[in-house]
Amino acid sequence: MVAKWQIVVLFLCHSGHLKAEKTQVGYTPSVDCQSLPQAGYPFCDTSLPAGERASDLVSRLTLEELIAQTSSIAPAIPRLGINAYNWRSNCVHGWTASGGSWPPGLYWTVFPAPINLAATFDRYLVQQVAQITSDEGRGLHNVMLSRYNGSSTEAAGLNCFSPNVNLFRDPRWGRGQETFGEDPYIISVLGSAYTEGLQQGEDPQYLKVAACAKHFAVHSGPEELRLGFTAYATTHDLYDTYLPAFKSQVLAAKVAQIMPAYSGLKCAGIPEGAPDCANPFLLQSVLRGQFGAPNVSIISDNGGVGFVYSEQHYASTPEEAAVVSMDASTDLDLGYDVVYPTYLPEAVSDHLVDPATISDAIWRAFYLRMRVGDFDLPSMVSYQSINASHLNTPQNQLANLNAALESMVLLKNDGTLPLKSVGVAKVAILGPNANATTTLLSNYQGVPQFVVSVQEGITAALAGTGVEIASAPGCADVVCSDTSGFAEALSAAKGADYVVMVMGLDGTVESEGHDRVLTSCEGVAQDNLALPGCQTALVEQVAQLNPKVVLVLVNGGPVSIPSLLPNSGVVGIVEAFYPGAVGGTAVAHVLFGKYNPAGRMPVSTFESTADLLPSTNYNMSDPPGRTYRYFSGTPLIPFGYGLSYTTFKYSNIAVVPLAISPCQEVVVTVLVQNVGALPGDEVVQLYVKPPQIPDKPFFPKMQLLGVVRQSTDPSVSYNVAFNLSPYSMALVDEDGEHYIIPGEYVVYVGGGLPESSLEVATVSSAFSVEGSNVVNVKDCPNSPQCLACN
Repeated sequence: MVAKWQIVVLFLCHSGHLKAEKTQVGYTPSVDCQSLPQAGYPFCDTSLPAGERASDLVSRLTLEELIAQTSSIAPAIPRLGINAYNWRSNCVHGWTASGGSWPPGLYWTVFPAPINLAATFDRYLVQQVAQITSDEGRGLHNVMLSRYNGSSTEAAGLNCFSPNVNLFRDPRWGRGQETFGEDPYIISVLGSAYTEGLQQGEDPQYLKVAACAKHFAVHSGPEELRLGFTAYATTHDLYDTYLPAFKSQVLAAKVAQIMPAYSGLKCAGIPEGAPDCANPFLLQSVLRGQFGAPNVSIISDNGGVGFVYSEQHYASTPEEAAVVSMDASTDLDLGYDVVYPTYLPEAVSDHLVDPATISDAIWRAFYLRMRVGDFDLPSMVSYQSINASHLNTPQNQLANLNAALESMVLLKNDGTLPLKSVGVAKVAILGPNANATTTLLSNYQGVPQFVVSVQEGITAALAGTGVEIASAPGCADVVCSDTSGFAEALSAAKGADYVVMVMGLDGTVESEGHDRVLTSCEGVAQDNLALPGCQTALVEQVAQLNPKVVLVLVNGGPVSIPSLLPNSGVVGIVEAFYPGAVGGTAVAHVLFGKYNPAGRMPVSTFESTADLLPSTNYNMSDPPGRTYRYFSGTPLIPFGYGLSYTTFKYSNIAVVPLAISPCQEVVVTVLVQNVGALPGDEVVQLYVKPPQIPDKPFFPKMQLLGVVRQSTDPSVSYNVAFNLSPYSMALVDEDGEHYIIPGEYVVYVGGGLPESSLEVATVSSAFSVEGSNVVNVKDCPNSPQCLACN
């Protein structure tokens, strides 16, 4: 039998590639615009703008047909040649398989989790991942249309519920793995890159796939309460922390669809609070009004409209839930047992909903479908020619491997890494995640042809060397509640030249609907943020027996390892997060020096839950503060941290001009040089410390405002330039407005967060904003108005 690691080597290294069943398929359109009478109607006239065509179509629908289209399982309209359309599809890190009725032998790319993509700090890589995802999504859509005679099926539509641009506010949150981390700038930039990669292609007339940013807007746990919980946010936090990524989705990425969160929002704009999909302040005032998104389609989360009644108890009946959600501007009701089609007819009869409101909602739905080419002949839409041969290609898998490699974060190295295979007799591979495969895929995964575990990746790297490989899990699972497997692991580690321990988390301890909780080791409680159960004890015992341990962490949320980080027996630590289908190969490439790691932590690692506010508290600046922007203590591992096998030097920082008026731009340049012996990437980060004003404790201590990732050979130097717009340097006041504040701004440029507990190479300078009055950035002509708008 051929091992999976051999398959991946063949797949990635040969010009020919292993195939699933990949045959050219005939394409069956989802809308028949060639037959009469619809062929003569304006909605089938491709010379007209999409908005006009959608208006014509909506005008031809009966009220009954309009209401039927509010369901996420939109029925066919046979008299107009329109087949059924299913709005439920996901593409969080590759196209999601769940819910699909896929033919056998169909495989596609499962990329690293979004938290991995965040760790790359590389918007171009994130955009490439999304472009491949949209290619494969189009291919799957076309395959399924042909199988179902033009009807779109679940998980195979031309819209998908991604990206998740919620802020990873609390490390206990089970869905943090789906996000781009804790920083509004990184989430805005990478989230916009993902949306652009999904939507943009070689055909500017059509969206390749319609992205759907979620979960709008103040949402990051607790998961166990999410269906009925209402978050309170100050106006400052709303506009400073929770809304920037969504604003960038609308203004910079031109996202086609938005999904409100299950939870509710209470703030100054709606002091009584309301569930997000029934929240007129959030959907109408902010999204459609302030952000200028009148045509963006809004779809509820699964069952969200019904939960307005059954979980939030905001509405007293299901009919009222349908009314308040439709009036708030939630256009489509996602679910299997939806509320809109059942209760809107009665609501219209009772004069509780204006039929024009329903018409507007369905106009936005059909406008989106027009923009993806769903109503046009295949010959007009180049994306309709994408078929199964575009799935799981060698090029896609190479991109997958590259994404996993770029996401690897080196947290510790005493000089032992990279490992050598020459002169090595025995290697031990231990830990409950050593041979894990499904775990590496995170959630919302697709159907990979193979998954390479870390153990398989290391086995491949050592193939043909004669090195003995000993292995033992040490724990029955990641919960690791007892020490019954320790003896076997210690025996395997004895006499090894080095020991690779693959520890961490999986979907049983962090997932949708499940936040991280206390675990126990032989009945002794372990902190929520720690390695679960007896995992830490296992590493400590192995390191004491054989002080040549390389720790590999597999997880979504950050793991606290306060006793292992300084442990001299732990010679190296690699944070792998959930690295996808070829993650084991990527880990092995890093361990053996085939790739020089340069990933950075997209989240802060706190020592324990004692450093955290209650998960229900959404105030960012309440002591001790949340994320690196507000935390007053010292994190165990800071945001933005990551090591390399080479060394970079920073010098010649220049800020021009040194004094500006409130609406001027600032240009920061710095010289970066690889002064080490190996080629490698450097992630150049620019942070700004704004004026510290005593009566404004909610202003961030420091914030990331620029990132460049670049590869460099030894002894080579290069200049990096950053443009700081008035918007990016503005501070959000109590009223939610962005103001340029007079005073001194300190600029730091380096390989990580300055003034942190772990040493990072940085240089600094400063500039001042002159004057005595604050200026609203809206009054600055030509200034970008979002973090990703530069």
